[in-house]
Parts: sequence; C-alpha cells; structure tokens
Amino acid sequence: MALAVGLLGAAMAPGAVSAASTTATRVTPASTAATRVTATGTPATGTTGAGTPATARTGRASSAPSAGVGQPYAPNWFPEELLAWSPSSDPDAAYNRSTTPLAGRVTDRLTTANPLARPRRVMALSVFANTDGNPSQGSADFDYYTSDFWQYLDTLVFWGGSAGEGLILAPNPTVVDAAHRNGVPVLGTVFLPPTVYGGKLEWVRQLLTRDAAGHFPAAAKLAEAADYYGFDGWFVNQETEGADPALAADMRDFLVELKAQGQQVLWYDSMVESGEVDWQDALTDANDGFFAVSDLMFLNYGWNADRLASSAAHAKAMGRDPADLHAGVDVGWRQFAVQSYFDTLFPDGGNGSGVSLALYRPDFTLTGTDDRSQYAERDARFWVGADDDPSTSGADADGWRGVSTKVAEHAVVTHTPFVTRFGDGRGRLWAYDGKVWQRGDWNNLSAQDVLPTWRWIVRGAPLTVDLDHGQAWRGGSSLHIRGDLTEPTTIPLYATRLTVGRDTRLRVTATGDASWDAVLRFADQPGRDVVVPLGDTGTRWRTHTAALGRFGGRALVSVGLRLRGAQPDLDVHVGEFALLGHGSRPPAAPVNVEAERSGDGVRVHWVSRAGEGTRYEVEAVTARGDRTWLGATTGSAFYAAKLPADTARVEVVPVGADGRRAAAGSGRL
Repeated sequence: MALAVGLLGAAMAPGAVSAASTTATRVTPASTAATRVTATGTPATGTTGAGTPATARTGRASSAPSAGVGQPYAPNWFPEELLAWSPSSDPDAAYNRSTTPLAGRVTDRLTTANPLARPRRVMALSVFANTDGNPSQGSADFDYYTSDFWQYLDTLVFWGGSAGEGLILAPNPTVVDAAHRNGVPVLGTVFLPPTVYGGKLEWVRQLLTRDAAGHFPAAAKLAEAADYYGFDGWFVNQETEGADPALAADMRDFLVELKAQGQQVLWYDSMVESGEVDWQDALTDANDGFFAVSDLMFLNYGWNADRLASSAAHAKAMGRDPADLHAGVDVGWRQFAVQSYFDTLFPDGGNGSGVSLALYRPDFTLTGTDDRSQYAERDARFWVGADDDPSTSGADADGWRGVSTKVAEHAVVTHTPFVTRFGDGRGRLWAYDGKVWQRGDWNNLSAQDVLPTWRWIVRGAPLTVDLDHGQAWRGGSSLHIRGDLTEPTTIPLYATRLTVGRDTRLRVTATGDASWDAVLRFADQPGRDVVVPLGDTGTRWRTHTAALGRFGGRALVSVGLRLRGAQPDLDVHVGEFALLGHGSRPPAAPVNVEAERSGDGVRVHWVSRAGEGTRYEVEAVTARGDRTWLGATTGSAFYAAKLPADTARVEVVPVGADGRRAAAGSGRL
C-alpha cells in the first residue's frame, strides 16, 4: 500500500492488510478516491493547506504571505525554489533557526519502567501544522501538538507536503529545540507525490539534476538548509511514477551525496531500482540498493512476521543492523487499534526480528478527535496506556496497552545543571515567580522543558498527577498532585545518569499544604530509596534546597518526590525541579537589539554572544516596567504577532542553563 495512501491519507484505503497477515493485497494510489486528504487534513487536489485555491505553477500558492512582511513561516519549497534559496536573501531565514545541540541519552534497565519493555528504536512522522502558513515560532493557539513523550522516540520526521503547497519541508525551529533537548534528531521531508495526487516527474528530474562536475546542486541546498536551520537530515519519499532505471540510479547517487554532506538520510520503501514505484513492505533485492546508501529505511505498512524476519536477515547479510529498518504502523488512521502490530513487531518475552518501529501520525491524539480538550488524556493513553502508568501493562477496551509496554524510556538528565518548570510548550497564561504576567492561549515549543521520564508512577496512596496550565511558577504550567494522601507516597520523576559532586544540590519550588522529601536512587543500590527531607509548603510558593554533597562520587540513576503525612484533600503544585552543581556563568547579554514594527506585530533581531542552545525570552515592557512575555527562541530573531498598546521597548533576556535570567538587551520602538 502506498505511502501516499497510508501516510498522507486521513484513513487507510480499502483493502489494507493487517501487519500480522501472511499475504498482502496491493492497494495502489489509483485505486483510491481522486481527492485525497493530505497530512494536514485538507484536500490536496486544488487547494492549499489554508484551504484556498492553489496556483498551477510549481511555485508558492497564491495565498502565501510576502516574505519579510509580518508573520514569518516555516519554509517549504518546490525543487526550483530550493535551488534558488539562500539564507542571505531570505528575510525570514533567521526566524527559522534553532541552535539547540542534540542532547546525549542513556537507555538501559535502570531507565526502564515496564518489565516487558526493551531498548528499541522508534521513529515518528508527525504533523504540527499546515504545510503553508505554519508560523515559525508559535502562535496564539493552545490546541497544539506538543509531542511531549520524547523519551520513547529516537527520530522525528517533520511530515507534510502536497503538490498544491510545497514538497520540501524544513521543520519549525521550535520543534527542533524541543526534540534536541530530549536527544531526538529531526528530519525534514522531501515528498515527491504520485501523479494521481499532482506529482510531476519534472520535479523528480529537477531534484536530480547534475551540474557540470556531476554533482547534485539540490543535495548541496538540502544540506545547506539543514545546517543553517539546525536540524539533522532528510526523509526522502519518492512516489512519482514514470521513472526508469537511469533515474533510479541518479536517485541512489543523490542519496550518497546527501549523506556525504553530513545529512542523516531516511529512505521510504516506494521507488525500486528499476525506477518503478512498487512498495515491497520489506527489504528485498528490489530496494536494497537504496537502503545500502541510507542511514534508515521506512518499510511500507503491509509487512508481517515473515517479512520482518526476511528483512532482518537481508539487512544482516548486507552488514547492516536490522534496527536501521523501521516497520510502518499507521496510527493516524487506526489510532488505538494497533496492539497486534506491536505484538508482531515486539513480542512479549523476546526481541523479535530486531526491526524498529515507525509511527505514522502519532499526532492523532490531538488531530484525530473533535474534542481537543481530550488531547492530554489521549496522548497519555497512547504512550503509557490507559492505566496512566508506564510500569503497568493493562489493556483498554481496544486491547491497547501503551508504547511503554514495549519500549524502554531514554534518560537525558546526564549532567548538572538541570532545570525544569514542567512546561510542555503551550499555555493559557505566563507567570514569573508565581505572578501571572498575562493570560491568553499560546504555543511555543522552544519554551518546552524536559518533562518527567515516567508519567506517572505513584507508589503509595493513589494520587493523581498531571500537568496544570492554570497555575505556574515560571512559565505556563506546573506539576499538579492531588488526592487522598493516606500514607507516605513516592513519585519517581526523572531517570538520570550523573555523578554527584561535592557541590551538587537539589532545588524544588512548590505550593500547597504538604510535607516534602526528595527520593534518590543510585547505581550501586538501584532498588533502594534514599530519602532527603525538603520541608513543608503552604499557600504560597516556597523554594527548598537540599545539599547532596554527602553522596559525592555516586552515580544518581533516578530522582523524584515523596509526600508524607495524612491529608484527605491534598492539592499541591510543583513549579520547579532542579539539580544544580557548581556555579555556572550567566550567558552574555545580546547586543544590537532592534525592534521593528512589521504588519500588526514586531520583528526583533539581535546579535547573540551566548552559547548554542541559549534560550532567549522575548518580552514587551511598558514605560511603567510592566512586562508581557512574547515568546522564546534559541535563535537571534523573533516575531511577535501582537504587542500591548503601551509597549515602550522590547527586551531579549537570555536564560542560563541553571534557569537564572541574565542581563537583557533592549530595543526601543
């Protein structure tokens, strides 16, 4: 079955087969309806992602805003546009940059909550917004896919594209920021659609055009874009019919050149070496030439146990790890009815074939329901099961048990300082030190913190734990714990892998009547809780700091909180959780800050003097000193769509790794 049907469609075409079946019925694009639904959920034939008529030329849709005026958008191109692109001539380029480095991660039995789970590789192909008209740095919308279970992912593909909008997508910098903080590489998308969906062989030829020296200018441009914008590589999905063996050989050479320029390359099981589009649902002699020159390969959905086994054997014969193959599961259409796929791929009590998992459209937890208020509940159900506990394996009404039943968590807390305010990248307010600066819906994944590894494990009284967007210490949300506290109750939060030093300390800020302890576990005694008293909190926010120097030299493998005492109506919030070491130098203030009104908003740009990944908070300040948070970025430019009427200046505040605000740069309006 074609990727255009399974990946791009809102539903799988009739005739789709189960992953556990032993035979496959091919469903080609021609057998589907003439008007499909794109990855953005809008018709692809004759419309753009914004629902307006598309131009017939291979350029930008007629509804696209002019570059450099008003709101900047995440870039997408047709091949000829990509070849003409340069960051030096693109007035929106600086607004689409992420500088967050890719975090290191640890995965082993000490990071793993569920006894059935194993370290396995999972890829997600997720849609965050329309292909066209996708704001670069967030928007005034709370209902946004935050993809905040990064601990189960190894690769994110920023998915989208259509013949009416654009074929080559670079990810938003906000998405890259969040993914990289969690150690997840991000790939842009090169989508060459079937002709029935508007694809043109001309676009394939443009992409694969060589220069006089025999090189591919488009490969160089893809590498330039990824390097400039700060992401990791490209998913190449070639489904346009009409190619021949020579063009297929050019595609193989193109992948070689793209990889040689430092790009991670993911190939989709569609085009075969004859040039035909012929989905194999396996690694075979027909497509292994593309796998040989790629880092990863996405196997189409019609796989089964036999095909997984043959694919793994074929990969090994090539000297490749079968885990570099990812078997596709269309959760976008099937939603929670996918347990049989997971059981075939990752059988309980065994490692299976060694082939990895590719999830198509896990954003269904938001986009697959008319009631978007259910997003958090649906997302938790998908990743950790209906029990809302990654350490358990209970099945729900669909038989679904959660990704956490099969896949071990990754830990990214490997050094100090580590600071989280439990921000998931969206909110209905923004607070600083518990004072609400403003109210109103927003999303901006550059402001997302590293969220707890285990959501949620509760040992003791059956307390409810979740994220609360109605109360925050700094940012837009906090950790909310409530229920009938009848006994001391431990809530492990983060898997860690760091060596405690003489200066290491734990800092927790909370509010609500409670008595608190920190609970630590160390590698030399991983089953033993070490309790460190923190103190009591009341109706106001209070910060507790505990010195951990007495544990110096020991490897900390998990950290959490314990609530003690008897309290039938416990209702508390944790606003900050931090592991700190020796003093860190605050980031340098930005210089040459300029704020320029643009459309209804303001474009702010500056010269950064801080290190990679420094988060800048951009704020509007009145003459009286009142502040409004506008957003966050790790780049050196930001656009705010709306300013308070009495704004006198815009300040750009760097935030250090220890969570402290450093000296700001200021631009007057």
